[in-house]
Amino acid sequence: MHQIADLISSILISVSSNYWLFVFLVFLVCVGEAIFILGLLVPSLPILLLVGGLITTLHLDFWPIYLAATFGGVAGDAISYWIGHLFKDRIKTVWPFKNYLPLIERGEVFFQRHGGKAIFIGRFITGLKAVVPGIAGMLGMRWAYFTLINVISAFIWSASH
Repeated sequence: MHQIADLISSILISVSSNYWLFVFLVFLVCVGEAIFILGLLVPSLPILLLVGGLITTLHLDFWPIYLAATFGGVAGDAISYWIGHLFKDRIKTVWPFKNYLPLIERGEVFFQRHGGKAIFIGRFITGLKAVVPGIAGMLGMRWAYFTLINVISAFIWSASH
């Protein structure tokens, strides 16, 4: 883990010398962490914590980075929603999703129990973050309602990180 943290840190520090590339990297990390199931492989929390430290240490402009994180989270969840919406129950037979059936089933139970609140809450819980938006699409949540919760929760989530 120490080697991975060092690698992530060195990448962020080198990219931070080009501010807009740094902002774009933050956007991509936030999109990647929200993609249905695949987001489980993106180590976003340590990256975003390092980003916060670099903002302070290097006196980087906060707002473009904050907005990149917010819009990245919104975009990633929207992509996940549409993956779930397009595949519906067939998703359980498609790689890589079929390898995570217990996680998808727990996400379905969580979503059915909490409804729209699951989108908001799920954004803050590792594991659920990469599952709940796709399940919302699978189970037919209205796009407008999903988007409203997605956008509001993304602004709060990126501020908390």
